[in-house]
Amino acid sequence: MLDTLCLITGPRTGANHLMQLGGNFAELRTFPELFNSLAERIEPDHVLDEAVAAARAEHKRVLAFKLWHDTLEPETVEQMILSRPGVRVIFVVRRQIDAYVSWCKAISVHKWQEVDTSAVRLNLDIADFAAWMDAQERWYDRWRNWLNRRFLPSPILRYETDIDQPPEGVLRRFSAAAAQVGVTLKVPATLTTTGLVKQDHVKAAADKVDNWPAFSRALVAQGLEKRAFGYPV
Repeated sequence: MLDTLCLITGPRTGANHLMQLGGNFAELRTFPELFNSLAERIEPDHVLDEAVAAARAEHKRVLAFKLWHDTLEPETVEQMILSRPGVRVIFVVRRQIDAYVSWCKAISVHKWQEVDTSAVRLNLDIADFAAWMDAQERWYDRWRNWLNRRFLPSPILRYETDIDQPPEGVLRRFSAAAAQVGVTLKVPATLTTTGLVKQDHVKAAADKVDNWPAFSRALVAQGLEKRAFGYPV
């Protein structure tokens, strides 16, 4: 049986950066693109079997992959993924407004990695953002409750404090989260990769959004402000 880390996450949380950095762990094989294709989503159990075989062929004892809310049907995730022996869950989250803005920027430039989006300005729609938050919160709540019913740990890695940090610190936090679910990852003395390059160097959401005054007033008027500047779980 291979130890498997399933990162329950969403778009633009830093999960891909985390898995790129995970290549520094001698014990770990990461699959950041697992289930990306329609063919893989049709037979997810077979795809995961192949990932396990690939990790074993490289003499790894741990593998990791991520799941978004729209990667697979929740029933499929429960029956074919999380119920498999050796699978553990780590949540990866980001403040909702920042994840959403980053997601919208990536969509606007039609590229998810290796492009500087600092100069991109947006006009945000409050109804779309509210629907996006609803979907993210349902996704995380489902698996938090699933884990709680089974009295299983549910460690959380937060973009702001655990991932948007120097690579060595990120690896230590990843290792600590893995340890909470019974998986040992030893942080190496030297790194072979520093992960992905940060795409957006503008810090405040207000400086990324052209209609921020109207959008922020709508957040307050609709009672969404606390959710927007908080986490989905």
